[in-house]
Amino acid sequence: MTSFPCASCSDGPTGEGGHPGLTLYVGGPYPGQHIFKCGRCDERWIRRYGNAEVRYAWARFSQQFATRRPRVDPGTEAFI
Repeated sequence: MTSFPCASCSDGPTGEGGHPGLTLYVGGPYPGQHIFKCGRCDERWIRRYGNAEVRYAWARFSQQFATRRPRVDPGTEAFI
C-alpha cells in the first residue's frame, strides 16, 4: 500500500470500470452506488449513475465520508 494515489487515481476514474486497477469493493450506502478499491494504491471510489451525458459519475470516497488510516500504537505495535 502506498500513501499517495497511483497515476490512474490521480487522473480520476472514468466510464463504467473507472480504470484497470479498480475492482468492486462493496455496495454503496445508497441505491445505485458501488464502492471500488484500487489494487495499486488502495484508494476507494464511489461510482453512481450520472445523467444522459455522463452515464457514470465518480467521487473519491475520502471526500464524501470521514476516513482515517490505522495508526500504530508505539508502545504495543498494535493498530489503533
